[in-house]
Amino acid sequence: MKTLMMIVLLSVASPAWGMDIPDADSAGGKLFAQKCSVCHALPSPRRLNWMYWQHILGLMKERMDERGVPEPSRKEWKLIASYLKAHAR
Repeated sequence: MKTLMMIVLLSVASPAWGMDIPDADSAGGKLFAQKCSVCHALPSPRRLNWMYWQHILGLMKERMDERGVPEPSRKEWKLIASYLKAHAR
């Protein structure tokens, strides 16, 4: 079920991938761009509301663990989450 939700959410967000992101020069914007484009195209933070971003962050953590991708530190996760929350739909 989680995988299906992720596929639906990412397919909705796909037209925004590759867009310029808001506040790109901020610490959160830079970290978001750096960490979240390692495995996939960068989605616009404005494509989803904060509730969905919280879910997506959990899914991304699971995927990183499954694939052995180094996770952001706890501090980095908080900065990414803060950035997404500030720029969510």
